[in-house]
Amino acid sequence: MKEPLKVDHNLLKRYTSDQCTDQEKVFIDDWYINYVNQLPDFELAAEELQTDLSNVWNNIDAEIQRPYPSRSNWKKWFTAAASICVIGFSSYYFLRDNSPSSPRDMINRVATADVETDSFSNQKARPIPPASSGAALILSNGEQIVLNKNNGTYNRKDHEILIDWSDNNQLVYQADDSKNNSQAVLTNTLVVPKGNTYKIRLADGTEVTLNADSKLTFPIQFTGTKREVTLEGEAYFEVSKRQISAGSKMIKQEFIVHAGQNAIQVLGTKFNVKAYREEKQQSFTLEEGSIALNSPANPAPILLKPGQKIIQAGNEFSLLEVDISKDLSWKNGDFYFDSATVQEIMAQISRWYNIEVEYLGPINNQRYISSISRKKTLQEVLEILETTTGIKFDIRMKGKERRLMVIP
Repeated sequence: MKEPLKVDHNLLKRYTSDQCTDQEKVFIDDWYINYVNQLPDFELAAEELQTDLSNVWNNIDAEIQRPYPSRSNWKKWFTAAASICVIGFSSYYFLRDNSPSSPRDMINRVATADVETDSFSNQKARPIPPASSGAALILSNGEQIVLNKNNGTYNRKDHEILIDWSDNNQLVYQADDSKNNSQAVLTNTLVVPKGNTYKIRLADGTEVTLNADSKLTFPIQFTGTKREVTLEGEAYFEVSKRQISAGSKMIKQEFIVHAGQNAIQVLGTKFNVKAYREEKQQSFTLEEGSIALNSPANPAPILLKPGQKIIQAGNEFSLLEVDISKDLSWKNGDFYFDSATVQEIMAQISRWYNIEVEYLGPINNQRYISSISRKKTLQEVLEILETTTGIKFDIRMKGKERRLMVIP
């Protein structure tokens, strides 16, 4: 027998209480027909089968507090019983040979049954707060430091470079150029997990704000004619202008951000880079100054002016004029979804609130425009999105793990 199609437990409860949408009802009806067609034949009299299933319903009824359904509504009744007790060859076989002695036994069986929730329960979750300041620092020798005030230290040295995080929201590198000009390039890495953001001031004075689920690798001190860093994720840069001595003259020290195969050349400016590995698009937005995007997919550098943005999708590049306040809204404490699909919206929600997203059905490609404060709890944001998109959301819990169900 084929593995029966898994159906969400709460969806079946809504079905039995006539709270489903027409689309959900069609889905359950199709599931029921497919499921019953796969059941083995039992050589039982109709009265015996009805009696046994009636006993099953009495146990279920005690937990979901529904009146016993009439025989004319037996399909919904059997669907509920089967969905909760599916295991082995059939729901009936499971119940007949393993009859629970009490409603509590039934609930315990439900928790281990082969249903789509996979032990995630829909218990009411505590309010899930927005992202907070937090990160981990990897030193040049591989040592990892959690950046918070609970570890009892607020600064360290890495090869004579003082690193300070007494301000719990920012990491500051204090370098002495006179001591390290001949030193080999040593790098540190700042890792900002989901549900966190963090700021860093590099040894040259450049300030970087990292969005959730991002990583920045950088030298502990900049030497030579170039300052080069590598980014995975999203970050906003405020690059300091810097000159170095080259013989008898002073030259500008170029700043370069590597993001995937791309390199952004900077002399002194404010700009944003979004380059998450799992996303099909990368974007580069210029607020102030000038930058040039170098990509192996494009034969010549692409120059940006303030208020412009480049979107790269594969080998395709689009140069757009944008509203900076909206395009960089994440840095200023807002979500701004500009013609975004549900999947694109959920990608930001997942990173900001550190929650995995699961889809309980196909989602169309309709696009939405919305602006929501990032300071709200996840539940508050989801209420707004339900109104905007018409899609339902449910937060499931399993221990400390959280999962956001998207219900079309």
